[in-house]
Amino acid sequence: MDLSSIYAHLKAQSQKSLDYVLRELQQIRTGQMTPALVENLEVRAYGGASVMRLQQLASIATEGPTTLVITPFDPSVVQDIEKAVLVSPLGMSPRVDGRVIRIASAPLTEEQREKFAKLASEKVEDGKVKIRLQRDDARKNVKALLDQKAITE
Repeated sequence: MDLSSIYAHLKAQSQKSLDYVLRELQQIRTGQMTPALVENLEVRAYGGASVMRLQQLASIATEGPTTLVITPFDPSVVQDIEKAVLVSPLGMSPRVDGRVIRIASAPLTEEQREKFAKLASEKVEDGKVKIRLQRDDARKNVKALLDQKAITE
């Protein structure tokens, strides 16, 4: 292992951690609706025979800043998608309009804002800890190379 491979590994691991934190932050509910809020919900489709992510079963679009429109590729899974949204921790109420599901966002209460702000700060802190640990590992690897006299200061 040389210095450039240690650096490349650290950079790749740090980018993975950063991407993970960004994905987690996108799933936190704000006043505006985004497809990222629901696209990874697990849906027990086809009578519970298979568990799939919502983005695999339907197209998700925004209709204005406070409404999501979910259009299933297969109309037979409309009820399964509705159930998955209802039981999700997001606290949203879907409305079925024929073959389309609409989810309207109610304004956040002060308590919900505080809860989501706390959740966001926890996610960011988790990301910082992961990156710190990765940096420490890289530092240990460099120190080991110095001790082996594989590199000089």
